[in-house]
Amino acid sequence: MASLGQHQPTRRTFTWIREAALAAAVAATAVVGWTGGAPARAQSAGVNANKPAADAKPVTDGKASDGKPADAKMDAGPENYDPTHKRARITPAELGRLRMLEIQSGAFREAHKDPGSQQLVGPPLSDREKVMHVMNRLAFGPKQGDVEAVLLEGGMTDQWKGWVAKQLKPESIDDAAVDAEVAKKFPDLKKSTADLYKAYPYRQNGGKGEWREPGHILQDSVLTRAVHSNRQLQEVLAEFWRNHFCVDTGTQEQKTRSWAALAYEQEVIRPNVMGKFPNMVFASARHPAMLDYLDNQVSKVNNWNENYARELMELHTVGVDRGYTDFDVIELSKVLTGWQFERGTYAFKFNDTIHQPGAKKVMGVAMKPGYEGGEQAIMMLATHKYTANFIATKLCKYFVNDAPPAALVTKVENVFLQTKGDLPKVYEAIFYSPEFLERGNFRAKFKTPFEFVVSADRAVDADLAAARKSNQILAKMGQEVYNCPDPTGYFDRSEAWLDSGVLTSRWDYALSLARGGVDGVKPSEKVFAKHAGKKVDELYKDVVRELICDDIGDKTRQVLKEAADAGDVKRMYAVLIGCPSFQQQ
Repeated sequence: MASLGQHQPTRRTFTWIREAALAAAVAATAVVGWTGGAPARAQSAGVNANKPAADAKPVTDGKASDGKPADAKMDAGPENYDPTHKRARITPAELGRLRMLEIQSGAFREAHKDPGSQQLVGPPLSDREKVMHVMNRLAFGPKQGDVEAVLLEGGMTDQWKGWVAKQLKPESIDDAAVDAEVAKKFPDLKKSTADLYKAYPYRQNGGKGEWREPGHILQDSVLTRAVHSNRQLQEVLAEFWRNHFCVDTGTQEQKTRSWAALAYEQEVIRPNVMGKFPNMVFASARHPAMLDYLDNQVSKVNNWNENYARELMELHTVGVDRGYTDFDVIELSKVLTGWQFERGTYAFKFNDTIHQPGAKKVMGVAMKPGYEGGEQAIMMLATHKYTANFIATKLCKYFVNDAPPAALVTKVENVFLQTKGDLPKVYEAIFYSPEFLERGNFRAKFKTPFEFVVSADRAVDADLAAARKSNQILAKMGQEVYNCPDPTGYFDRSEAWLDSGVLTSRWDYALSLARGGVDGVKPSEKVFAKHAGKKVDELYKDVVRELICDDIGDKTRQVLKEAADAGDVKRMYAVLIGCPSFQQQ
């Protein structure tokens, strides 16, 4: 039994919260029409984790895209969508039964709960729920037929384990089609930073120009792989680690990253997500994008810069204020003086002439002189017990829930220490743990904008022919790829993204996506055509089962029933993709 004073939210409680959020989103999106063409003018709102967007409120002039007065019914948002058939009604008895099923299904963990308190536990996840859970956490959501394929291929029970085993060895998964697509669309990915500098030179034209293009190439290639790749776990991990070792694509004052960040993804992040953690730390420490981003490029004898040393400790390895002092930050800054890159070639170099001489100690350990001292310090930090705890905690938050059990964190931490940061072993300790598949963790996390957009595209088997518009939408939602304003990276916790403006922009995207209104993104007509001729009840059950796994709130259920009565399959997909239930994973 939960301790006194410790509120344990039931599924019903969480459903009420979801419906309240949905109601706010519906009210905020009252300007979005469903006319089969362009929507009534609405401004997608998004928030940054650190400051609200300036365009956080939708605006409308009360007219449709053709300039004529908008139809009040057609332009009043999902809740007031008026189907051609009679509205479906839920009787009080049916509503009571649905509520009871929601209660019996289990409970969600509180985001800030005391790890020592107990949780209400519902029935074990069904085989289908397990596969859906795995594909929502270790992939960016399933594509059409993915869940059924895993269930059929995986034997009698725990079919998900075979899928995970393959994903942990991405080289064994055929991704030739995506590799060919990316190579054709983004040939500059193979260019060196020096060649990119020559191909896209900086010119004084208000900060707009060719030098910005490598950043767009990087953003678009990241989104393309996330949507289309069969190696989904690799893409999810790449998103985690590019956020952990955060750099951005540069400003007018610091242009180097516009060229260097393209190589950063290819040389630091992607090659190391299935490798050793220390190798990734070394790769980032020596890369021109990071050297420029955190100012180690300008750190020199008697004028050392503390930015990289501080973030190396605080954000990349041991964590904030754990086992080190400001003195250690200064000492580490001295150790890393002389770590630079060559102008022109962008190759790493150690410049002994600007290295701080003399004895140095970091966290009580004497450092070797010269370049070897930097290697020693990074290796010590990358394999430190505090680092093991910090990385274990962060990964458990990312894959399990926002407040992971202390026992699980300890187990993963020990694996990290025993294997010296062998990341696949660390991942396995999380994925195959009993906690990972607990009922309380099922759909207990809230999707970031990036996760939402990619999962929405995958849900309708979309062809992402061009990713520029989608990346512009992500920027409005507050999560532009490789452009986080802080070295912390974008926040993973629900609180960073639970905002009415965020839900408004997601509704807008869902409505536009289902009708093919997002430039460069084309949903597969086969997804909708396969439901042709189905009876209303069958249609309703199949679409919910496919996208949500049979657990939606009453408000969503009502709106979805109306769309089902009208036989409007695209509308049903839009309602489900935009609803709070789809935002959970």
